[in-house]
Amino acid sequence: MHIIAYVMRRKSGLSQEAFLKLYAEHGQVMAMAARGLLRYEQYPLRRAQLPGDVYCTQPPAYDALSIYTYATAEDADYTSRLPEVIEDSERFIEFASMITLPVNKRTVV
Repeated sequence: MHIIAYVMRRKSGLSQEAFLKLYAEHGQVMAMAARGLLRYEQYPLRRAQLPGDVYCTQPPAYDALSIYTYATAEDADYTSRLPEVIEDSERFIEFASMITLPVNKRTVV
C-alpha cells in the first residue's frame, strides 16, 4: 500500500462554501479516473467550537486534509499525472501552500 496525505488551502478568492462543494465533487473525479485507488478520505476542517477542540486557539490556516491510499506508488504517480485529475484539482486547491505527506498507517486503538 502507498498512502499520501495532503493538507490544503482553497484557492485565493474562493469562498469556503464553493471550496467545500468542489472538494466534495473531486471525490467523483478520483473514483472514476484514479488507478489503484483503494481508499480516499476527505476531512474538511470545521470551526473549533466544541469542548474537545481545546488545542485550537485560532481559525485554521488550512481548509482540508485528504488521505489517499493506493495499491502501489506507481498507481499514485500515474493518477497524479492524469489531465482530468490535475484540471479538477486546479479549480479549488492552492498548490503553492499545499503540504504533501507520504505516511504509513499505524492503528493504535
